[in-house]
Amino acid sequence: MVESDILVERLEKKLVEKDKEIAELKRMLSEKESEIEQIKNRLVEKVRSEFENELKKIEELESKVVELNKTVESLTSEVLYLKTELKRSEPPKKEIKREIMERTEEQVVNEPKEEDDLIVCD
Repeated sequence: MVESDILVERLEKKLVEKDKEIAELKRMLSEKESEIEQIKNRLVEKVRSEFENELKKIEELESKVVELNKTVESLTSEVLYLKTELKRSEPPKKEIKREIMERTEEQVVNEPKEEDDLIVCD
């Protein structure tokens, strides 16, 4: 029986050692898990921060686009207004052509006809 008692005692010692090893492994595992959790949290915060920055940039761009859109609309309405004003103030093309024709006819009629001014070529 002495041998069996010694064997049981050795096995109990090994069991205690293994229990200690398991406790140490669990402690190490929990440390690693906490490190992994910290890394995850840092990554999440970094990504969240970058997203917030990008969202701010997008909002700024949207406001600039809205401002540019208003400016373009304003300029378009101004151009249309000026175009209608020009149409109102300018005489029709037929009248301009008629005036030009009348002026040239007057100039031709009012020019003195002298034969000395004529040059004859053979």
